[in-house]
Amino acid sequence: MVLLLSRWCVRLKLVGLLATLIFFLSQFSAAQVLTVPTQPQAQQPPASQGAAPAQPQIDPAIRAKIADELKEKKFDEAVADAKTILEKNPESPQANKLVGVVLLDAQKPADALTYFQKALSLDADDASVHELLLQAYAGMGDKAKRDEQRAILRSLHSDGKHPQLAQEQGLMIEMIPVGDKVIQVFEFYEPAGRFHFYYRFNVFDASGKMERFYALESDDADQAMYAQQHPKEAAAGERRFSIDSYEQKKPDSVTQGLVGFIDGQPSYDDLRARIVRLVSSEQAAAPATPAPGTTAPAAPK
Repeated sequence: MVLLLSRWCVRLKLVGLLATLIFFLSQFSAAQVLTVPTQPQAQQPPASQGAAPAQPQIDPAIRAKIADELKEKKFDEAVADAKTILEKNPESPQANKLVGVVLLDAQKPADALTYFQKALSLDADDASVHELLLQAYAGMGDKAKRDEQRAILRSLHSDGKHPQLAQEQGLMIEMIPVGDKVIQVFEFYEPAGRFHFYYRFNVFDASGKMERFYALESDDADQAMYAQQHPKEAAAGERRFSIDSYEQKKPDSVTQGLVGFIDGQPSYDDLRARIVRLVSSEQAAAPATPAPGTTAPAAPK
């Protein structure tokens, strides 16, 4: 399953808390890579002055065609069209990213990796390539390379040399298929919001609609009890965390539920496994959808 999400902005009104939390989720997808300027760029100094030559722009019509093909899950056609663009511009970082990200959307992260590596070799200052490399390595199950890219992105985010990246709240690690669901994993650069979100795991159904999300958070209100129970760890700066679920059941409100507490910050892989088990157990417990023309069995009395 593929979700073409270039930018999500979820506004959540928490019942009883009278607070609105705004969280921005970034995911590099083909739709986002295709978003290149369509207007002429400002005139650049001539190459003799040391400036890099301007990169050719991707035809907006072809860009739109590829985006439509991906929405319709026509991956072979989208890959072919993206490679046609690359054949005309083999040294274009943008064209290499385009092919790679289409392959990534087609769930071929190992194939995508080659194009992301080429894009980085052509433009070593493009921080967005590291976001794509992160997703490719995560999709391949290469935990060491995945975590290396997470560390690189954190460094670039705070080095003062990448203003666009510095404006982002966090990074999208991966998309995890679980049955007919897909979990989108988002890691915050700094704890976000009143409850100090560290991660969000957004759960999408087969149609691409977000059903709910789980958050790893560390509420200040939970720390006093943690300090009483674990004074040594609390004095060393460790905290109590919790996994909470958030589900929008009404247009103007979200229902929050505590899943459980975790003393000390869990590793990403431990947290990932917990969330995957949660979503898997929910699917196993969900009633089967009756086939067309049939009637669901009556509930026992």
